[in-house]
Amino acid sequence: MIPFRRYLILGLLAFAAALRAQGPAQPQIYRWKDSKGRLYITTTPPPSGATVLGLPPEQNTKAHEAPKPAPKPGPVQVTTPPNQPLTESQRGFWELLAQNLGTAREKGDRLALEAAADSIFQDSFWGNGLWVLPAFPFASLLLLLLLGWFLASGRKGASKLRFMAAFTVLGLVAAQVTLARFVYRAQAQRLTGNLMLLQLNLGGGKSLSPDHRLEMDGRLRALEEGTSPLSPPWKFVREASGMKEWLRQMVVDP
Repeated sequence: MIPFRRYLILGLLAFAAALRAQGPAQPQIYRWKDSKGRLYITTTPPPSGATVLGLPPEQNTKAHEAPKPAPKPGPVQVTTPPNQPLTESQRGFWELLAQNLGTAREKGDRLALEAAADSIFQDSFWGNGLWVLPAFPFASLLLLLLLGWFLASGRKGASKLRFMAAFTVLGLVAAQVTLARFVYRAQAQRLTGNLMLLQLNLGGGKSLSPDHRLEMDGRLRALEEGTSPLSPPWKFVREASGMKEWLRQMVVDP
């Protein structure tokens, strides 16, 4: 009786060792598409009507292995022109922008490149507090209108109207000078600095062609002319609108 029990125990131990050596069973991997063409990779059989696909060779051999996370790219080093230091926020903006430009060029993503161009334009015209500047021309006009109304309050008839008309003209002139000098000029200077940075950080090893560099210089001169108080206020707006469309094309194809 004892030898039989000993043989039974030895047999169970040998069976357990064989199971442990074999390891856990690997699940069956199924790769299939549904009726709408969407791809699925599951461990359960596909439903009826699905298009069953074969696994790629590397998935056939390594389907049970956990995917390794891709290494995160480090920050891109921004190249700055001489005598153009960047603040901490500006450097962070350009590092992220240069990284996005490089990724978009690798993928051939035109929409992402155009979005990057729009972000440069947005930062040039309204970033870092520039959005407050348009209030200055309106404040100048309003103050002169109020001053004219206060000084003309003691007058009557045509004299009062002439007094108010004179201060209205003065208000419009002050608004035009303030608009050109404090709004348009600040935006033009910011855009010039950003374009100098952009041509050095186009991403993907790209550099600005000589033709585009000449065109950029011409457009910047036209934009600078629009900052003159003697220019009509819509000249700067027209040049800026053309610059935005050109900037998109230039970023996509330097």
